[in-house]
Amino acid sequence: MAMDKLLVAYDESEGGDRALAIAADLARVNPHAHVDIVYVIPIPLLDEAQMANFKEILDMMIEDGEDMVAQAQEKMGEDLHGRVDSLLLTGANPATEIVKLVDQRSYDLLIVGNRGLSGLKEYMGSVSHKVLHASKIPVLIAK
Repeated sequence: MAMDKLLVAYDESEGGDRALAIAADLARVNPHAHVDIVYVIPIPLLDEAQMANFKEILDMMIEDGEDMVAQAQEKMGEDLHGRVDSLLLTGANPATEIVKLVDQRSYDLLIVGNRGLSGLKEYMGSVSHKVLHASKIPVLIAK
């Protein structure tokens, strides 16, 4: 099975950096590989009045997210220029948004970092744990 279309879920953690490094290594050995880096801005569920008050904060979060994925693209390396794109999504649940993206596009592999949560915290809050169980494609968790 060719791994031509890779998705990296990125969050600026050490695990996220490891996921980027793995994706870069895979892309370097396959000249046909393309990597999408996705960051999901977690947006709480708000009504219209709350959302109006939240707009300035949201704008700052989007700007920070854009900077983050741009830096992630740079970390992939100059040699992969033109084969890496970044995506910025918003949603109340990052894992759900990542799985939706996987369902909408034909990725061959999802690479996500592990933040080292364990026990109940992992079960309740780990994006990697949630996407592992919900994804229809292979998931590589970078530890």
